[in-house]
Amino acid sequence: MLSKSQYLYQAKLIIDCLPKEEYDSIPKKTLNYIEENMQVDPNIKINPDISLEEQDIDPQTWKFLKDVVNEVDSNQLYEEYKYEINDYVKDINEQNKGNEARLENINLNNDMDNLKKENQKLPQAKDLIVGYQKLISQKDEEIKKLKQECDSLTDSLNRIPKFIKRLFLRNRNLKALNEKNN
Repeated sequence: MLSKSQYLYQAKLIIDCLPKEEYDSIPKKTLNYIEENMQVDPNIKINPDISLEEQDIDPQTWKFLKDVVNEVDSNQLYEEYKYEINDYVKDINEQNKGNEARLENINLNNDMDNLKKENQKLPQAKDLIVGYQKLISQKDEEIKKLKQECDSLTDSLNRIPKFIKRLFLRNRNLKALNEKNN
């Protein structure tokens, strides 16, 4: 039984005996794999003049060669049906484009529905904002009125003669009010 590197070398010797057309049909990656992983062994020899069945070929080499043949057959089958496969793939891609367009339309319709729902909320939000603005302006007006009243009371208090103020200042609430206004 040969090691992996040895049976790959034996496979390489057999492949090198193939006619050029058959040799060229073997994928380059397979040939590169063999060359990178084989180990030259002077004890392993292949005679191109004798059939392979009559030579001492390791079972793992046979298995590997069958895998190579299957790979070559798959590639040749692909080449035979390549145009049919490409046409089929092209048809499928065109169908997918149609499906993608339909999906995009569905998504756009969903987006439009969502936008319509959101747009229906805008008038309500606008009404809320307008209502808040009115409340704020009313509050500002009330503050101005209160300030004017406070100022007028202060002016009125300042016009009262001092002897009358003293009478009222005995009341502590008025005293506090007077201190706050001054």
